[in-house]
Amino acid sequence: MAETSNAGLSLAPPDPWVLKKKLTDTDLISGGQLILRKGDFESFIMPEMDDVTLQNMGSTNGAEVKIHIVEEGPEADDYTVTLIKKAKYLFKAGWSNMAKAKDYKTGDEIGLMWDKSSGRFLLHHIK
Repeated sequence: MAETSNAGLSLAPPDPWVLKKKLTDTDLISGGQLILRKGDFESFIMPEMDDVTLQNMGSTNGAEVKIHIVEEGPEADDYTVTLIKKAKYLFKAGWSNMAKAKDYKTGDEIGLMWDKSSGRFLLHHIK
C-alpha cells in the first residue's frame, strides 16, 4: 500500500495578516496605545516600509501612518495614527479614537499588514 504524504501543500491562499493581535482592555482605554509584536513587526512589516517611514518612527514624534480598514471597502477614508519605535513598536496618537469609532471590544482579534503599493497599513477585524 502506498503511503500518502502531505508535504505542506495547500490550495488555500496564504494568510496576508502577518501581524495579529487579540485586543485587551489596555489596548482600548481612552488615550491608549496598541503595542505591536516586535518579532512579527520586524520580520514582516519593516522590510516592506520605505526608508522615510522607518526613520521617522524612531524619532521623538514618531511617524504618521495611515490605516485602511478592509471591511470599509477601497473607497473608505483612512485613519491616521502615530507609529512609534521605542523598546516596542506601537500605535499611539489616533489609535484610541479609531478603536472607539470601530467599536472594537476586548477579545476582538485584528490582523495587520503593510501595503507597500499604497504606503499604508491594512487592518482586518478577524473576529
